[in-house]
Amino acid sequence: MRGIIGTAAVAAALLGGVAGTAGAAPAAAPHLRGCNESSSVRPAWFNPVCNDGSYTVTGLHWRTWSGAAAGSGEFVTRHGNFGTRVTAWRVRHGHYTRFHYQFTHRVPRGFPRSWTIKYYAGRWHGLVV
Repeated sequence: MRGIIGTAAVAAALLGGVAGTAGAAPAAAPHLRGCNESSSVRPAWFNPVCNDGSYTVTGLHWRTWSGAAAGSGEFVTRHGNFGTRVTAWRVRHGHYTRFHYQFTHRVPRGFPRSWTIKYYAGRWHGLVV
């Protein structure tokens, strides 16, 4: 009897381990859609629209990348580069749909210190420069 109970306990433990891991496949990392970024997951640079390369955030270093992403880089303009913190969040269908820029020191002429753009209907909306 003890042998049957012991065997049943081992079988239950093994099945529990299998059942516990069978549905626990990790979710795919969210993507960041843009024009020509180097990668849609943790891109090294981000440009939400196709233009001449100005107003692109380059040299991106990401501290986090999951339900929300946070990083920093350089906002490139024709008048210089400006330190920028960026945040992406609100994942829908595997893609971030909000992107926030915030200048860390100097602000280029004609820009606010920070702003958010929204992705819907196949493109970014807001102050997409």
